[in-house]
Amino acid sequence: MKSWEDAVNEFLVNWKSRDEVIGAMVCGSYVTGLPTDRSDIDLHIILSDEVNWRERGNRYVDRFLIEYFVNPPRQIRRYFAKDFDDHSTMSMVQFITGRVVFDKQGIINQLKKEAFDWKAKKYDDLESSLKELKKYGLWDAFDNLLDCYDNQRMDFDFVYHESLLGLFQGYCTLLNIEQIPFYQITRYLSDPFYLSKYMKALFPDKEFSKMFLMAIEASERDIKLQIYGRLFNHVIQKSGGFNNDGWNVRTPVK
Repeated sequence: MKSWEDAVNEFLVNWKSRDEVIGAMVCGSYVTGLPTDRSDIDLHIILSDEVNWRERGNRYVDRFLIEYFVNPPRQIRRYFAKDFDDHSTMSMVQFITGRVVFDKQGIINQLKKEAFDWKAKKYDDLESSLKELKKYGLWDAFDNLLDCYDNQRMDFDFVYHESLLGLFQGYCTLLNIEQIPFYQITRYLSDPFYLSKYMKALFPDKEFSKMFLMAIEASERDIKLQIYGRLFNHVIQKSGGFNNDGWNVRTPVK
């Protein structure tokens, strides 16, 4: 049976011989540790900046699914910039932690350095009007959840979990920190290995983390609503307060 490294090398045979291909780097759980049976191999193939195309695809080699991304360096730099604007570090962490397979012109090592620089950048402060709009949005989501509960609607659990996600993401926005993919949030709040593997800082509010995990595990509607209310009040209190009676925001017309 092939190792994952053998699978990568077999996949790259035809790519390596192409003149426009100048490098390749593998990243993901097979490099950073503890892959699962469903882990794929993320493979970046770097093209010369003279090309005007990119490609993305999947292919099985033996038992390994290789998800490959083919881009010139200028496109990778666009990914860095877009992820930063989206308060994400996904592309940066891939390049920082990735293992170089070959690098004909040294461009992958250069992109690794740039990824470090992007990850170290600080986000601009959130404008006060955007903070107020975000807090109103959280209040509105809670009000909708209360309506589901009061009317014993069949979609309460769906609305509850969607609202929990929105509350977490909204709090990250108010804290001006990185956004976390929804399928990684509980590990982010509870697993030190996850923080190390994905180069994440510890979430800055331990009390919120504890309550949020309780909210995920709750099974009864009454308990869910109680914990959600505590989470909402906690976020609002930490974010400067909110009173819907008389609330308003005035912003310039664009």
